[in-house]
Amino acid sequence: MRLLKFCLSLLLFLSFSFANDTEGSKNVLAFELKDIKGNVYHITNTEGGMEIKELKGKVVFIAFFGHRCPPCRMEMPGFIKYTQDEEYAKKSTILAVEVQGLKSERLKDFVNNMKINYPVIPGEGNYNFINYVGYRTQWNNTIPFMVVLDQNGTVVNFGNGIVSPEELKSIVDQLSITKDSNTTNETNTTNDINNTD
Repeated sequence: MRLLKFCLSLLLFLSFSFANDTEGSKNVLAFELKDIKGNVYHITNTEGGMEIKELKGKVVFIAFFGHRCPPCRMEMPGFIKYTQDEEYAKKSTILAVEVQGLKSERLKDFVNNMKINYPVIPGEGNYNFINYVGYRTQWNNTIPFMVVLDQNGTVVNFGNGIVSPEELKSIVDQLSITKDSNTTNETNTTNDINNTD
């Protein structure tokens, strides 16, 4: 199933179902993921998704893939091309998580051979995070699988299938329009309050 086949209302429904498990819960789960270059990402669960401290304010595509997965490998050149677009690279990040158990050192070789230019996190040592996402989304471990977080860390979509760079751009464009609209509404509300006599 292609990611963009979901309409926005379905996206909101899915984000609600993702959030439903922790609604009213005071349990905060925290994960510390390290990519193969040594960059660390601090992830905390929230009611509607996940806060990634290092990527605040960006749209985040968390792409779960396998080194032996043909559809995942087919998807990679599009992700590489997408990441090369500076306009979109400023607004978003692809965070890839390898889930077929490739050891970290071999994963580095794989990334170099494939010329991957976006952060890649080994599954090794991060199974708690992978299981957490699986539980929250009811993911059946089919790959490729992607979770989309908006600029506030709210899950707005998740699903299986190959995603093209055009689809990624469309998602970022839609979320940017929504963010700009919300910012304008907040500004108008503030101006209205300040202009009342």
